[in-house]
Amino acid sequence: MLDLMRRHAKSWIINVMIGAIVVVFVFWGAGSFRERSPQYVAIVNDEAIGFTEYQEAYRNLYEQARNQYRQIWSDDLVKTLDLKNQALETLINQRLLSQMARSLNLEVTQNELQEGILNSPAFQVDGLFNAGKYRSILARIGFTPESYEILKRRDLTIQQMNRLIISFVKVVPAEVRENYHFTRDRVDVEFILFKAGDFRNKVKTTPEELKDYFEKNKLRYQVPAKVKVAYLAIRPKDLEDQITIEPSEVEEFYEFNLDKYREPEKVKARHILFKVDEAASPDEVARIKTQAELVLKQAKAGEDFATLARKHSQDSTAKEGGELGWMARDQLVKPFSEAAFKLKKGEVSDLVRTQYGFHIIKVEDHREAGIRPLEEVKAEIEKKIISDNARELAADLAVEVYEKASLNQDFKAVIKEYKLTPVFTDFFSINEPVDDLGLQRTFTELAHSLKEGEIGPLVDLPDGHYLIKALEKRDSYIPALDKIKESVRSNLVDEKAGELARKEAVRFLAALGKDGRWDQLTQDFNLSPESTGPFTRIGGIPKIGINETLTAAAFALTQPGQTAPEPYEDDKGFYIIRLKKIIPASEESFEKEQTALTRRLQIIKSQNYLRQWLEDLRARSIIKINEELM
Repeated sequence: MLDLMRRHAKSWIINVMIGAIVVVFVFWGAGSFRERSPQYVAIVNDEAIGFTEYQEAYRNLYEQARNQYRQIWSDDLVKTLDLKNQALETLINQRLLSQMARSLNLEVTQNELQEGILNSPAFQVDGLFNAGKYRSILARIGFTPESYEILKRRDLTIQQMNRLIISFVKVVPAEVRENYHFTRDRVDVEFILFKAGDFRNKVKTTPEELKDYFEKNKLRYQVPAKVKVAYLAIRPKDLEDQITIEPSEVEEFYEFNLDKYREPEKVKARHILFKVDEAASPDEVARIKTQAELVLKQAKAGEDFATLARKHSQDSTAKEGGELGWMARDQLVKPFSEAAFKLKKGEVSDLVRTQYGFHIIKVEDHREAGIRPLEEVKAEIEKKIISDNARELAADLAVEVYEKASLNQDFKAVIKEYKLTPVFTDFFSINEPVDDLGLQRTFTELAHSLKEGEIGPLVDLPDGHYLIKALEKRDSYIPALDKIKESVRSNLVDEKAGELARKEAVRFLAALGKDGRWDQLTQDFNLSPESTGPFTRIGGIPKIGINETLTAAAFALTQPGQTAPEPYEDDKGFYIIRLKKIIPASEESFEKEQTALTRRLQIIKSQNYLRQWLEDLRARSIIKINEELM
């Protein structure tokens, strides 16, 4: 089977089929073009996880993440996401679930197995199971129905085990209400910022202090090791013009991906929003509603809707005339979608109330659910096939170039033979971006590991494959104090200014504790308090930013006028905060959203319960991980 997969590795059909039934095959992926000998990455209670299976799981996660974070994708992000450990953790958890299911004699019946296969979209034509397509797909990826059904049964067993575990999770109304208020309640606080920068001119330093500070913080001024390299870039995008495709390939791709081009019912709409604060009084709500009704009359009378939206809407779409574009039901909040999908083309709704306020909706077009025709997606498919084939071509070429260059350690020879253009870098440290590549830690780490003149192994980056030759290296060193005296002095002044700011904030709090007169003391200290405006526990604080310690302190205050007991630091200085008001979330909104909130909390609790259950099971299991293969 593996031999068959290798022979067809460049076929887009293989990639499509793998994607269609990826969950069944436990992350079947594209694999790596640099093979290792078969070994075990982990052993879970005497059951092994092979390197090939792990490698495929990692590759699949890598592709999913790259598609999700396309705009900000980088080598550093790969490390932040910790995809290698994610892949292994997934496989270990699957083994544990399978083993527990066997111990409980949890079995998938033949009827359940058949139903799971019959209902799989990958094997359907026009919504119905097609035996010919089923066998054709399995044959293309080297599986018999019998071998596939073994894997499908295992997958369904794991699903049953998941459902059994989370069936013990219950959500009571009190939890829903508590969670609602925890995430939706708001506070408004006054704050005073004692800026460290304001105290810099009060700082004096001596030569002895400067020398002592430098000695204690020498590593801070260490100049890192640097290297200069030449590299060859083999990128799929540079090879796309060498790819040709036949019309039959496009048609085949379309046929096997019909679900990808299936679209739900959609409306094309505009709206005008009149915002209503959740804590607004009934009088305020009535006032806003009256304003909205006046604009509604104008819209119903035939005035240009886009013009009305630009003039009156308080939504971010106002400058586009309230345009929302094509939207499916699940992309809109429920009251909005219910109203929009009842309207005919050209109709204007009555006022629609959501948690955001009052909306006036106009539907400009309506599209029924269906499958996009081939002609509409042809260019998209061609681009996809060309991209996939170019990626395979680049991988093959990269291996070929690497083998020849490493065999003879002759960089110039492969440049000449393959007509490649080398790039010569300036000196860079392991943490510095490289010209035209940005910060790619895999690249810089390998470059720094090479000896002068050495050609390294291939580096795989998001946009292609890179062959590096180290040209020149410079060792790390700590400069003498007299060379960086001003930089050291500035750092010392910053540190001492921050301490002065903290002491002044503490002095203010002590004075406030004696007489409690906030307004008088702010005048005495020549301070100008500011208000944050309302904010929740989730996200940042207006005018301050994200500061979890300060947020927790703000929500711990219970009475207007109460001051937090200590200063709270960020990179600007130290904050003193005083509560202006507590704004509980609307009970009316809670009643409207209770069902959805309960469902959301049920999902969160289930995920947490399953995670805890797996952690407990792991603690009772014997798991050995081969770190050398990670």
